[in-house]
Parts: sequence; structure tokens; C-alpha cells
Amino acid sequence: MDKPEPVSAPEAEAPERPAGFGGWLAANLLPLAFVAAVVGVIIWRGLDIGPVALAVLGLGLVIFIHELGHFLAAKACDVHVETFSIGFGKAIPGCQFRRGETVYKIGWIPLGGYVKMVGEGENADTEEADEDPRSFKNKPVWQRMVIISAGVFMNLVLGCVCFIAAYSHGVDETPAVVGGVNIGSPAWQADVRANTQIVQIGSLDNKVAFDDIRPTVMSAAKGRSLYFRVRDPDGTERELNLVPRKNPEDMYPTVGILPAEQLTLQRMRKGAGPPARKNSPADKARAVQDGSTFEGGDRVVATSFDPANPAAVRDLRPDPRDPSGTKADPFEFLRTERRLRGEPMTVRVDRNGTKLDFVLGPAWTRHLPGVRLQMGRLAALRSGGPASRAVPVGSPGEAGLQVAPADSPGSGDRLIAVEVTDGKTRRRFVDEVSPTPEDGVVEQPFNPLRLGYDLEKWAETATDRTVRVTVLRPPTPEVKAGRRATFEMTWDPALVDSGELSTGMSTPTSISGLGLAYYVDTTVDAVNPAAGSPLMKGDVITEVRPQKVDDKGNATSDDWVPLKEFQGVALHTIVQLNPTDTLGLKVTRAGGTTELTVTTAADQSWPAADRGLAFRFDSQVQVADNWVDALDMGLHRTWRTVKVIYQTLYATIFRQISTKTMSGPLSIANASYNIAGNNFWQFIIFIGLININLAVVNFLPIPLLDGGHMVFLLYERIRGKPAPEKLQEWSMWVGLAFILLLMAFVIFLDVRKLFF
Repeated sequence: MDKPEPVSAPEAEAPERPAGFGGWLAANLLPLAFVAAVVGVIIWRGLDIGPVALAVLGLGLVIFIHELGHFLAAKACDVHVETFSIGFGKAIPGCQFRRGETVYKIGWIPLGGYVKMVGEGENADTEEADEDPRSFKNKPVWQRMVIISAGVFMNLVLGCVCFIAAYSHGVDETPAVVGGVNIGSPAWQADVRANTQIVQIGSLDNKVAFDDIRPTVMSAAKGRSLYFRVRDPDGTERELNLVPRKNPEDMYPTVGILPAEQLTLQRMRKGAGPPARKNSPADKARAVQDGSTFEGGDRVVATSFDPANPAAVRDLRPDPRDPSGTKADPFEFLRTERRLRGEPMTVRVDRNGTKLDFVLGPAWTRHLPGVRLQMGRLAALRSGGPASRAVPVGSPGEAGLQVAPADSPGSGDRLIAVEVTDGKTRRRFVDEVSPTPEDGVVEQPFNPLRLGYDLEKWAETATDRTVRVTVLRPPTPEVKAGRRATFEMTWDPALVDSGELSTGMSTPTSISGLGLAYYVDTTVDAVNPAAGSPLMKGDVITEVRPQKVDDKGNATSDDWVPLKEFQGVALHTIVQLNPTDTLGLKVTRAGGTTELTVTTAADQSWPAADRGLAFRFDSQVQVADNWVDALDMGLHRTWRTVKVIYQTLYATIFRQISTKTMSGPLSIANASYNIAGNNFWQFIIFIGLININLAVVNFLPIPLLDGGHMVFLLYERIRGKPAPEKLQEWSMWVGLAFILLLMAFVIFLDVRKLFF
């Protein structure tokens, strides 16, 4: 048999020419349907063509560069390349041509690409592949390794080039400054406060950014402490060893640190309304000068400052952390919001050089009228805080206050009374009013969700800040009902403005000035019949259903949110964020489940600090001084990104983070569009990140990916012969099944996140 001439691609890869328009339409039905669907989505979502085109070009470049790496390496090693394809499946009409021996095309399935070589893949066992000296399988192992790894190498290079180019121009990065601390979290317990600088985390002590914190925490071994070096607001540096915590509903382990914000209102998606929480004072406010609402990009530059004269306005001081000197101090703004609780507040913004004044009315805490939830057990103590140094009263040998984690029912102290001196009166906040109170003592039942606020108001005017706390200790075999213990401590006003936040489903609430956190149960402890609430004493709230309001103001019910027995604080937070007065509740009552509709109300004796403004996270421009510095910063960012990806994979495999954090092609496309429409250089950074992600993931030792092929080549290099054909065949099928299932899973997550 004559030796075949390996100079032309198989006829199957050549452009088909079906007879007539009907034949052409039938042959290209799927690609045409895909193009029509894409155009339909662009029109339906009202997307701008410019960002769409930029996103398509950027993501297409990522795939093109990867496949170009394989292609150029194959050509350099004199391998016969039959097809160079961006995308899979049939070519989009007009997007296929032949040049020399290779067919170039753009496939209609935009989930990758491929370079088809003689002697590789499904045509590796043909007679041509065996006899052709330009066949991939007939090349030395080292050349095949070069070809397989070239795509990954090109993505790494392009990613680094993107970073270098972006840093040459200037890149916004979130500084490692603490904007808030989750109550009861490891950072809260270690007395980390707002405006603290993270100087070092683990072994990373050079150019630490906030984006370094989460992946480093996620990859820490379970139960092991992580080293932090921090600089407190007063300039003092200290070392901490924090053990990351992961509650059952958390996506990933955390130490409870949130980034700082800047006083620039965030830009919302098209059609998503003004940058303020719906029905909040900020949402209702109008500019005195022109009647406009708040807009994304507005910069807060001045506010009211005197509760006695809220109409007076003065400039906020410059942010001392901002080297440009153009930003106002966000922590001063937060302190002002707290100081002006219950009062109107004027906020002055700079909108493209024009100063506008908005008068924000007071914000009130929303509640379930007449309903008091049950006090839960103590959750955490702040290191060095008053509660951690509490002195037992009457029992010198009494153990200190005892806390318990969320998943340990039946343990930990429960707060039942707090006594303070109000002038000459002893005032006692109690779980249950005594029928015969002591002489000179005024008792009032406390609301566990409001107790911290009531004590803050007391402390503002108190001359004697001594606080006595009585707890009920857990039952023991000797004392089945538990026993009481009383402790004395001194209120610390500096802790009130420490940046405490409640952001998770299992986050407790706090008495900030005591450094003490406790859970609130979802059991209804008392109901005032005059309030007309459908809830009854003893009901256990197991689910809550908030509402959502669309751009036209129409309210509809949202999804049910399940609640555990200790998540009363999360219920309270949902009530605050609900854009309407109506909520759905499911309660356990007399052994059955009852669904109720309740109406919330604003408690005008309980002012809230937050007025509903939505700020951006803080950012600082990192710009290279020269090309050498840009190269250094680009290489550092590349290495950091590779490390972060492996840390994330490690944390996912060992179930330290939820798979729900994963993103698929739809989320990537959506993020590309949003970033491309806002900031070109951030888009370049994003494309660099996608390149590095593709390089790392594609080189994992999974059959069908480049990393899987490399494993078989290493086997061949070591053993001197290829791996058994059956092993390669079955591993490819397993790899294909894994990739298809993974793709289906991430697309499902994308659809749920983006459309539901």
C-alpha cells in the first residue's frame, strides 16, 4: 500500500457546500439558533453592545492564546495540524476557512477550543497516524510534553502581561484595612477593631491586599491557627493567632473581618435603581438643590455633626489612609451616623464637581410589634474586654462567664439580669420581673435584641459605669434547674464604636461596651395581646419569608429562609432589610407547623444608625514607577493568583468552602460584561485572572485535560512505553464524564444566581 501523503486535512473538516438554501439552513441550524439566542439575550437584557463586544473579544482571546500555544508548539515540532478551532461543534456560518493543510474555524459552542493533530485523540490509531513521521504520536516524548504544556504556558504569559500592562497604568486594589468585625468571630474575640491595618497574614508580609485574606484563611488546616500581624488605629502593632471558624451555613471559613468602605456610592447595574436600600431614608431623600436622588459615583464630602443642630454641616476630615488626599474618612462618617441616631442628618455629596445636599430622616429599628424573643446563651467574650475580666460577686471562687458555640445546646451561661445605677436609682433589666423587687430597685423586662442599645443610652449619661450581670449557669446533676451567678464589670465606651457587625445567619448580638456576645433564640418568650400579633408565647419560628420589590415598586414574596433555634439575630436582620412591612413566618406550635403573615413596624423609641446608603469597598491605586517595577508587580500578582487558585481548590476538596462559590461560563461572561462596561483596566486584570485560572485548572491531572495528558506522558517517559490503551481509554471516558457533570453543575449554579 502506498504511503499516504500527509499534506491535506480530511474532507470531513472542509467547509461543506449543501445544495440550495434549504440544505445550507439545515446544515447550520444549531449555529444559527445559537447566534439568534445570543442576539435575543442581548436585546432582552438591554445590554450595551460595546461592553458585550469587549467581553467577547477578551474571553475569546483567552481561548485563542491557549490554543495558539498548542498550535505554535506543534508547528515548531513539525506536527501535522488538521484543525484549529475556537469553540466546539459546527462552525458559525462565515467563520471557517482553510489555509494550507489546516482548517481554521469558530465553533458555535463557546466552551473552549481545540487543536486537532494527526496521531492525537480519536485519530491516534489510524494507519496515517502510525506511518506519518509528522504524526503527534510519532514525536519524542519531550516534544509531546512541550506541545501539551504550551497552551498553559501561553495563558500564564498572557495573564502576566495583562497584570504588567494594568499596573503600568494603575490598578485599584482593596487595602487590607478592617472595615468591620463580625460579632463573636475569631477576630472579634481577639479584639480586632475597625480601622485596623493587616500588616502580615501567614507568610505573606509584602504588599498585603484584602483579597489575600480570604484564600489564605480558606486554605488553613482545619482547627489550626493562622498568624496575623496587625497595626491598631493608635499605631500599635501586635501579633495574633486566629483559628478560622466555619458555621454550617457559611460558604467558607472566616475570621470575621470585612473590608473598609469609601464614601463613594456604588454604581448599580442597569435598571437596579438608586444606590440606596429600598424604602430607607437615603432612598426617600431628594437633593435640596434640584430634587434628584442619590446616584452611583456621588462622593460624600460633608455631613451634619451636632445632634442639637442637625442642619449645620461641616466637611469630613480627609481619610488619613488615602495618599491622594481626595477621600473623606469613612470611619468619621460612621461615628457621625451613630451620634445622630434619631435625628435628621444632612449629607453633602460631590457629583462631578457640583455640591448637593440631602436631608436624611431618622432611621428606626423595625420589629415584630408586641413580640419578645427568648434570650439565648452567651456566645463569646472579647479578649481584654470588661466581660472577660468580670469579678464574681459573693462567690470568690466562681468560674468566669461561660460561653458556648452555636452547635452546643445546653451549655453556656444565659443572661437573666443586668443592673446599673441611673442617678440615685438602681435600674435592673431582667428576663422576668420579680413579683417582690428589692427596695430601691426599678425592674423592667429586657428585649434581648434591644438590650445593647438600652445600655448604650444609659452609659452616655452615667457617672458610675459599673455593671452587674447575673447569669443562669447550665444544669448539673446536682442542680438540675441551674444556678445563678453574678459578676461585676465596668463599661468601656471605647468599644461602642469598634465596628461590630452582624452579617451571618449564626452571628450573635452583643452588649458592645461589655465585650460580651450572646445568641437570641427564635422561641417567642412573650406577646403583648394589645399588639394584635398572630404569634403566641411558646411559638418557635422555623422559617421566614421576606419580600422583594422590583424596579416598578411591585412587591412579591421571596424564598423561604430556614432558621435554627439560635438564629433570632438573623431573623431580626432580615426584618431590617425587608423592603416592605409584610413578612411570612412558619412556626412550630403544639407539635404542628403553622404559616403566618405578620406586619412589622418601626419602633420610634429605638433609632438605627444606618440610613441605607450603599458605598463601594475602599480601593487604592497601585501603579508601577517604571517597567521594572511593573514587571515585579505583574510577576507577584501572577504568583499570588496561582497560589490563591490552588488554595481554593484545596479548600473545596476538603470541604472547607462550599461548592456554591464556584462560577461557570455564564457568571464569567456576566462579570466580563459588567467590568468591561465600567473600567477598562480592571477588565484587563480580570482577563489576566481568567488566563491564570484556565492555565491552573487545565493542567490539573484530570484525564482529557492537558494535565491528564501530561500524566500519561510522564508515565511513558519513566517506563519507556505508553500506558496501556485500555487504561487510557477508560480514563478518558471517566474524565469526560467528570468534566460534563462539572460543567452541568456550574451552569446550574450560574442560572440560579443570575436568573432566580
